[in-house]
Amino acid sequence: MRTFVAAALLFAVACGGSEPAEKPHPKGNHAEKKAEKPAEKPAEKPAEKPAEPAKTSEKDTDISGMKPKELKAFLLKYGEKIYKTGDGGIACTTCHGAEGKGTPGAFPPLVGQKEHMGDCKKHAGIVINGLTGEIEVDGAKYNGVMTPQGTMLNDLQIAAVISYERNSWGNDFGFCKPEDVAAAR
Repeated sequence: MRTFVAAALLFAVACGGSEPAEKPHPKGNHAEKKAEKPAEKPAEKPAEKPAEPAKTSEKDTDISGMKPKELKAFLLKYGEKIYKTGDGGIACTTCHGAEGKGTPGAFPPLVGQKEHMGDCKKHAGIVINGLTGEIEVDGAKYNGVMTPQGTMLNDLQIAAVISYERNSWGNDFGFCKPEDVAAAR
């Protein structure tokens, strides 16, 4: 029984029963009561701050004012994200691997492939249009299908991911710009 009473008391306090009971009037129970203060209005909530504008997606970044060093850093960082996650397309790492070494017999390596990556327009064209059929890379034959990414990725995304591929894993094949990609479309 004590447990029940203790639980009921705890419940009453936790559920708002903690308001003090009205104290008896010091001079007894008079019919006249002093005028009670009108109930105070609950404090108004401060006006909510307006929502911050949505952060611009990286794929919509205006790179026109970037200095060359800043542009290269942006392309590498964003290109790595696209390579690993797809960012709206298919992640390159799915087939070419995290280290660009490819998948034996199916998908060729990207490491050391300047001949196949070619200039920016050629490299972008492969990403835009995909690749089907047998190719030979470093003496090994590959016969996988690379899905076209041209409808999934915009020019900046493709420029970023191919710049990342062209400058990772020991590759040093230069950077590409969205204009190079547009020329390949």
